[in-house]
Amino acid sequence: MAVELTLDQRTAVENRGGSLLVSAAAGSGKTKVLVERLFRYIMEEQCAVDDFLIITYTKAAAAELRGKIAAELSKRVAEHPDNAHLRRQLFRVYQADIKTVDAFCAALLRENVYRLPPVAGHTLTPDFRVLDEQEAAMVKERVLERTLEDFYAGMDDQRRQLAETLGAGRDDRALEQLVLELHRKLQSHPYPLEWLEKVRRGWETLPEDLSQTPYGRIIMEDAAAKADFWAALLEKTADGITDEGGADRSAYSDRLVEAAAGFRGFSAACGDWNAMAAALPGFHRRMGAVRGENPEKEHVQAIVKQCKDDLKKLAAPFTVTQAEHLSDLSAMAPAMLALTALTADFSHRYQAEKARRNALDFSDQEHYAIDLLCQPNGQPTELAQQVAQRYREIMVDEYQDANDVQNCIFSAVSRQEQNLFTVGDVKQSIYRFRLADPTIFLRKYNAYVPAGQAEDGQPRKVLLSKNFRSRQSVLDGCNAIFRSIMSRRMGEMDYGAEEQLYFGAAYYPPHPDTAAEYHFIDVADTEKERFDRAAVEARFVAERIRRMLDEGYAVSGGDGLRRCTPEDFVILMRSPRSRLKAFTAALAARNIPCAADESSDFFATVEIAVVWSLLQIIDNPRQDVPLISVLRSPLFGFTPDRLAAIRALQKDGDYFDALLLDDSADTQDFLRTLESLRTAARDETVDVLLWRIYNTCRCAAVFGAMPGGQARKDNLTAFYTYARQMAGAGKKSLFDFTAHLRTLLENGDAPDLSTRQSAGGVRIMSIHKSKGLEFPIVFLCDLSKRFDPRDVQEPVLVHPQLGLGVECVDRERGIRYDTVSKTAVALQLQRESKSEEMRILYVAMTRAQEKMIAVDCRKKGRKRVADLAGLAGVPTPPEAVAAGKCLGDWVLLPLLCTAPGAKLCQWADVPTPEQTTEDGGWQVYLWDSPAAMTAAVPQEDAAAPLPEEQPFDPAPLEWVYGHGAATVTPGKVTATQLKGRAIDEEIAEGAPTRRRAVLFEKPLFLRETTGLTAAEKGTAVHAVMQYIDFRTPATPSAVAAEVEKLAQRRLLTPQQAAAVDCAMVARFLASPLAERIRGADKVWREYRFSLLTDSALYDPQAAGEELLLQGVVDCAFETPSGLVVVDFKTDRVTPQQQSQRAEGYRPQLEAYALALGKVLEKDVSEKLLYFFHTNSTVKL
Repeated sequence: MAVELTLDQRTAVENRGGSLLVSAAAGSGKTKVLVERLFRYIMEEQCAVDDFLIITYTKAAAAELRGKIAAELSKRVAEHPDNAHLRRQLFRVYQADIKTVDAFCAALLRENVYRLPPVAGHTLTPDFRVLDEQEAAMVKERVLERTLEDFYAGMDDQRRQLAETLGAGRDDRALEQLVLELHRKLQSHPYPLEWLEKVRRGWETLPEDLSQTPYGRIIMEDAAAKADFWAALLEKTADGITDEGGADRSAYSDRLVEAAAGFRGFSAACGDWNAMAAALPGFHRRMGAVRGENPEKEHVQAIVKQCKDDLKKLAAPFTVTQAEHLSDLSAMAPAMLALTALTADFSHRYQAEKARRNALDFSDQEHYAIDLLCQPNGQPTELAQQVAQRYREIMVDEYQDANDVQNCIFSAVSRQEQNLFTVGDVKQSIYRFRLADPTIFLRKYNAYVPAGQAEDGQPRKVLLSKNFRSRQSVLDGCNAIFRSIMSRRMGEMDYGAEEQLYFGAAYYPPHPDTAAEYHFIDVADTEKERFDRAAVEARFVAERIRRMLDEGYAVSGGDGLRRCTPEDFVILMRSPRSRLKAFTAALAARNIPCAADESSDFFATVEIAVVWSLLQIIDNPRQDVPLISVLRSPLFGFTPDRLAAIRALQKDGDYFDALLLDDSADTQDFLRTLESLRTAARDETVDVLLWRIYNTCRCAAVFGAMPGGQARKDNLTAFYTYARQMAGAGKKSLFDFTAHLRTLLENGDAPDLSTRQSAGGVRIMSIHKSKGLEFPIVFLCDLSKRFDPRDVQEPVLVHPQLGLGVECVDRERGIRYDTVSKTAVALQLQRESKSEEMRILYVAMTRAQEKMIAVDCRKKGRKRVADLAGLAGVPTPPEAVAAGKCLGDWVLLPLLCTAPGAKLCQWADVPTPEQTTEDGGWQVYLWDSPAAMTAAVPQEDAAAPLPEEQPFDPAPLEWVYGHGAATVTPGKVTATQLKGRAIDEEIAEGAPTRRRAVLFEKPLFLRETTGLTAAEKGTAVHAVMQYIDFRTPATPSAVAAEVEKLAQRRLLTPQQAAAVDCAMVARFLASPLAERIRGADKVWREYRFSLLTDSALYDPQAAGEELLLQGVVDCAFETPSGLVVVDFKTDRVTPQQQSQRAEGYRPQLEAYALALGKVLEKDVSEKLLYFFHTNSTVKL
């Protein structure tokens, strides 16, 4: 049965004779075209399915495409059972090269790695392994540490400038981040070190005229374009001023025209830096006075204010002379030369270290493939020609996400692109942050001729613009927005007749309510109430969904329409993580199930935490926290009382020792299970061991029976998959796996093992994750989230064409400012970043099949509407688009120029901009306060009768809680907290008190002296008193020798050891108290305790409640008359002050005495304080 194709699809399937680029719009059936093209080769030219190299960009996409090809094969074999050639393809489809770029390169390397030259004396072998992202980061860290050591050892003027300017900071991290980021960006180039060398040469020979540099041209062209925009807007505003009484026109019009002329003159000087600097425009005459309230006056004033604000930014580079700009570049050139040399050195060492380990990272696979396939002059190698002969055609899906490295590989194996078939949609290129380069697609798109006009061998293109996914109303809404805002200057391409979406889904049944909706919600705080924007937006969306569900909004299903279900909805946001809680809560409050694709902390889930703890104790059971976690878990079910009873069997040592002493049945069962797993761990890889754990402990059954059971089982499967990947990457043993994962978790680099919730309901997901998916009803939310400017705030910026842009650091004045290089690179990066944001909006809008609802929730919405109304036009000028601060601005700008959007201008009290005759079918709604959103509540809820008024009963207001003291008494205190209680200070009632200033301690590197503070010295003395032998001779030299031993045993740090006053400790050893301690039968030092006691100890009014008392007793010893409690004090006191100071410590000593008496079941006979500075003992 022949597949029905449109004319353009048929051209894409049948065209031969040269490189073919298929620009396939969203929903245009590009996968269908690729599969049909493949089958035309198989059916008509008797090709085999493995005669083709088919490249995709994810493993999931490769598996899905292979499945579609296999399914189509089965279908065609059923239609042509006698076709032997077709039947043979059923066996060959699973050997076909349908894979990712990484997989293709890895296979190529394993076959031909012997062709690569050694790296620093190390040769890769075919059994090399690919480092995962975390392991590669750790290798980089170690290599960079050694590289920086040598960098500092060979310090010269260039290196010193780099270290003291761009690398300045508390430590090496700033310089490390510079090198790592530059190295990361290099990986998008086919020959990274050659690009770096080109950049280095550029900084060696600086220009003499900014007008002749890429930096200067970009800044001048950008300034000229903005000047033309403001000139046109000012002229238009002047023409639109009415002449009622002559006041407005005479006060404003001539000033606006004069300013516009200045902008025109500035733009005309473009190309000559000095001329532009001399022609800087401005408002040289103040606006005239217009009395009274006048909306037109306020509108003009708003435009003038925006113009002046933009003029400050536009003029900033030209307020500095060209000579000063060039001087700044010269000043930073030594640092840039040092940075490029340091990065090159790091790159060489990193490559050598990986070769030594016989390992590659992800980018290495592609770069080594280029070394194998491309000669230095760019021509294919003999190997490339051999590989090219294997394939009838190279097919690349999602080509808009390729970078230069991948493009070189495709070119090398496609006979100089003569048999290269690429398909994609540059309007959906949203992975620039992963180093994708949409300009590759754009260059070909702009250069290739239409397929019908191409000569043999000439590159050609086919456009697929007919959309088979969405209703006409969705396409109209999307086209209306992008026709207005997307252009080559802002969006990197024009959205013309060829690029817009055309309706092709004729199968949809008629529906009366599918128009795109735009809801503008103004969230203005009041004196009585403050609103959370996320909560307001979430409530509105939840109420709108609830209403659609209750009213039975119809979507397509089967042969007609059906009532919508929660699964038909998706809420798309740029980054949902911060708003997930608000949206899930709002949906749950309205009994709407939801499934969020944004993961929570994977390793914090009960099932993963327990299994991870179990793995740790299988590796080493003498770890108390993981061991108790496993025992207490649902897998073994030990109660807290049982755990305490086991601990009581042996109070000292590891918990595992106590466990071995317990002969109870449950303990013995656990120990047998643990021993069998430990025995298995000696021989099994970690993934096999983990599966054994799942079976032995019945993990799926136990955790699957808990709430959210399916999601928990999915998490267990994901953890097993990760363990299998780690085993394949070399972490086969349990020890290697646990050590690796523990390091990642401690460093905050936990692997992303999130599993998509399989529960049904409204989906909440990021726009990036939605790419390639489709949903009946789409809510676009969080449209007011501002674009992230962090990409251009780094001290050094990297651009593939412009090179490096750098800050100038003036060490003498202690200031930093942008050089002309950074200004230009930042302009270009911002333009590209906003172009990508625009494509993200396109992806979001094209996910909708039947209904698109945009929700734009704003603070200070009235002012933003007024500002945008002054810039809007038909189409929206690129500079107005560039002024957009969020996705919502880009939706709002075109809508303000439509009849439905005019209500927003009226609400903001500004003139309506130029109107278009088309509105794209958008319905615009204004909610000028959160209270107004009650209209979004289902009708039956809104009309619900109020309950009858009940007589006022004051009794509930007069009720007093019977345990008030317990509400202000802590549940846990330490003994030291008892010093200085409010109850102890009642005797000072009426006396003036002095507040202590809160002084934040300076970090060590900022202190003038880096010695220990008084508190830190006190800690050091206490550590000595904990470990020193009290039989040590009472001399400073003997004490110093003991302190040195403690430092060697790492019981003291070198700084602590140096800070100990050995003479002071020696005086204690010679004291009568020390003699008593030496003569005692039993001595406790640094004795820790936890005790439940009556809260009256803290506050008599809380008597009858319980609190947990914790503390550490410095020293206690036993005498015939009872226990003696000793607390050492390093306070600086005089003999006259010590008695008064000791009274302040009385509650602390009483708490110690109470605790020791209960815990040791002995009476306390004495409570002593020893003050080191007075060498005296005070008895309390």
